[in-house]
Amino acid sequence: MEIPKYLLVLWKSKWLLVVGALVAAVAAFFAGFTIVNGQVEPRAEQSYRAGTTLLLNGPDQPLYQAVIPGQELQEGQTQPQNVDLTSRAILYAYLISGRDMRATVESQIGAFSEEETLTALRRTTQPAGDESFAGRYVLPILEVVGTATSPERAEQISRVAAQTFEAQVVTDQNAAEIPEDNRVVITTIDEKAAAAVEGSNPAIPVVVTFLGVFLLFVAAAYIIAGSKASRERKRAIKAGRTRGGSTTAQPAEDDAQFSFDDLLPGQDPDSATGANPSRVRSRSSRVESAPLRSDA
Repeated sequence: MEIPKYLLVLWKSKWLLVVGALVAAVAAFFAGFTIVNGQVEPRAEQSYRAGTTLLLNGPDQPLYQAVIPGQELQEGQTQPQNVDLTSRAILYAYLISGRDMRATVESQIGAFSEEETLTALRRTTQPAGDESFAGRYVLPILEVVGTATSPERAEQISRVAAQTFEAQVVTDQNAAEIPEDNRVVITTIDEKAAAAVEGSNPAIPVVVTFLGVFLLFVAAAYIIAGSKASRERKRAIKAGRTRGGSTTAQPAEDDAQFSFDDLLPGQDPDSATGANPSRVRSRSSRVESAPLRSDA
């Protein structure tokens, strides 16, 4: 089985490809990693997400009470109405995600970097569910979410924001002099550990850089091989033209073998078969012009 020409080109350029592989490996390493204080660290920054779950409740809506007893009303009074805390949870989520809450949290733990965020959302899925795909539950449950490049920082943002919001709710209710029986009670029911956020694979830039640089050397091998083949073809064509020119400059075989003595008596030199007219006439003129020798 004959080996394809493109494989032969690669084999002849094997040392160039070895150098290309080394250069590509070095470029891929620095594309995916960096050296900081003598330690190798990945360039891709990993984000972490931590959450604190809050339950909204009230004294007149006990969590474990199945029946709320009726109350006697005096004439002229109306039946008290319970506030829908599930709809309030959405409003509280906006308050936690707002700039005022962020400024308060930053005053306690330091300013946020560009990669750090503070958000809140109402839970609509199971406790282990992902709110990226909202469910159908309508719950008076909030989740305060902190995002940072380190798990400790993400947890700190989430915990401090939840505690700050709880304290602010109590302070605002005291300022409004809301009776104890009518207040909203916020309870922390879960503090989730920080988990890595799914993102792009850090190996992607390493693989892409290696393949890109190595393919450049492969292309260079084919370009060099094509250039060599082109020069060889030009030399062959030039050599062929030189040999062809020297051959055509030689006299024809028939002209070389023709002799003036081969003419028949009284035959016209121009009518001689296979003769070159100019050569025959030249020979004839020389013969006629030659002086006759005397035998005496």
